[in-house]
Amino acid sequence: MAINRHLEQMEQRYTPSTLPRSPAPCQVRHPKLMAASSTSAHPIRTLREYITTLGAAITLCLVDPNTKHVHRLRTTTRRIEAQLALLDLLPGIPDHAKLARKTKRSLKKLRRAAGEVRDLDVQMDLIQSIADEKPTQEITKDSESLRSNLKKNRKRSATKLRRLLQKEKLELTLLLKDLLDALKSAEVLSLSSAQLKNLAKNWFHTNLPVVSDGEADAPDHLHDIRKVAKLTRYLAENAPKKARATRQLAQSFEDLQQSGGDWHDWLVLAEIAKKELGSSSPLVTELSNRSHAALAAYKEHLHRMLP
Repeated sequence: MAINRHLEQMEQRYTPSTLPRSPAPCQVRHPKLMAASSTSAHPIRTLREYITTLGAAITLCLVDPNTKHVHRLRTTTRRIEAQLALLDLLPGIPDHAKLARKTKRSLKKLRRAAGEVRDLDVQMDLIQSIADEKPTQEITKDSESLRSNLKKNRKRSATKLRRLLQKEKLELTLLLKDLLDALKSAEVLSLSSAQLKNLAKNWFHTNLPVVSDGEADAPDHLHDIRKVAKLTRYLAENAPKKARATRQLAQSFEDLQQSGGDWHDWLVLAEIAKKELGSSSPLVTELSNRSHAALAAYKEHLHRMLP
């Protein structure tokens, strides 16, 4: 596959030349037989840390659902989902499938609610950036109008998020405790940097969305690639910072995720603005131009990774 060639090039750039030139099947030994090192990953310990972070993020959002707290809540739900995906790839893990399914359903509700708030925060910031760069009378007027509407929507979405957190917090806390208890006997599990790197790459290959002829540039398809890149990044970020090759792999997927995210944020905002202000608005024209430019940059990035 074309992605293999790109990842092989990254291996040559960031790892010793003695490494294999293509992903080898990942052989993960039983946790008790695995010797940990300073570059080893500890998936269940990391899951425990993310669950602690999630609890703190929920508490902070209940007090003040500001931009920072909501962003932390949303990203932590994704990181926990990535940890569950990683555990699915490993042998010798205690049965936790039912708990994992319940956890993912609960996290999905939180992620969607937090995502609504996060999207509005980003959209208001993007509008302000254009108003600051091009402070014409028409753009200033339209920017103020659109930001005012988005601010009202943000307040409503934040209220909905807090209500959901109040409703779900206790049940989710107990569910996550049961999940950790079920995994406790395998908490010593560790993965070498090479094993984790291979797992992440193979997971990316397996989960890349299939596309029919003529649909490669469809927005939904491009957005799905970005989501797969994001989870692959989180898988690879299990590696400690000393595991340079695996962290570099994580960085490459973060760059792709960011490129796709920039495009998608501009695209969604341009559509909202067109609906609110009409296609003749100078602000809508500017947003559309930014969306097209971001799409071109994202597609170029994709071409480098998926030529």
